[in-house]
Amino acid sequence: MVTRICFRCAFALLGLLSPIAFGSNEQSLSLEVDGVELHATLIQPHGARILLILHPGSGPTDHNGNQPGMQNNSLRLLADGLAAAGLAALRYDKRGVGASQSGQEESELRPAHYVNDLAAWARWAREVGGYEHVILLGHSEGAMFAKAAAAMTEVDAVISLAGPGRPMGVLLLEQTEGRRPGELDQQFRHILGELEAGRTVEDVPPLLAALFRPSVQPYLIEWLAISPADLAEQLAVPLQVVSGSTDLQVVRADFDALAVHADRAAWIEGMNHVLREQGGPLEQQIASYMSPDRPLHDDLLPEVLQFIQKVTGRD
Repeated sequence: MVTRICFRCAFALLGLLSPIAFGSNEQSLSLEVDGVELHATLIQPHGARILLILHPGSGPTDHNGNQPGMQNNSLRLLADGLAAAGLAALRYDKRGVGASQSGQEESELRPAHYVNDLAAWARWAREVGGYEHVILLGHSEGAMFAKAAAAMTEVDAVISLAGPGRPMGVLLLEQTEGRRPGELDQQFRHILGELEAGRTVEDVPPLLAALFRPSVQPYLIEWLAISPADLAEQLAVPLQVVSGSTDLQVVRADFDALAVHADRAAWIEGMNHVLREQGGPLEQQIASYMSPDRPLHDDLLPEVLQFIQKVTGRD
């Protein structure tokens, strides 16, 4: 079971590698980490020695960037674009999601599990995959985990794509603004404050149970303690920060908090949280969250490729 926290709703180090042919240049891989078998798809252009490892966003988001009822294929399209440029791209289901079912109870899951899993894939890329350059690319919540994993293993760079830059408690308050009437606002702030202080709360009002249910509180306590800006400041490798002007979940203040620590930063006009060119309020954007064939914003891939060229010396 996976923790279901998502911005839109508050909106054995290495195991056995098992490649299975999956099309002309795709493989299905599995990697065992701490008793959990993680499943991935690797797109491997001929001769590619640069690998990007893509980490999905929050909640039950799978390796393609999809959730139940929200199929947009953002990460699959990104991986395809990278492969078309001659770069290998690995995207995987987080533990508890899609093919990587772990049997782990929600109350046992922590952000550290995701960070450790990503670091294990990076080590696989060096030690088994034999890649010369390894870059971690995290989308949304995954951008935090990519920065944290980079401190645990050898990588060449980190790309933060639509990632938060401020404390998560601040984002939760912003994203639920106007939907906490009267006493509910006081209850919300009380529970959030307790969790930020490292204390669980047993009595959760039914209207807040989806976000603050007891089984997810241990995850939230660790999650709320993460400072994305501090992670960015502490990075010992180059960092690229990319965000969009029409993103309703991660806003300009988050971009600015990260950009001051970045080697390259891009604010893409008209790009929303699922990396499409789409503006307006949520009711106008929602179609882009459920359009798997709609192309990514035209400016995204060129920006990412320029950064990769810079950090790897690739022609």
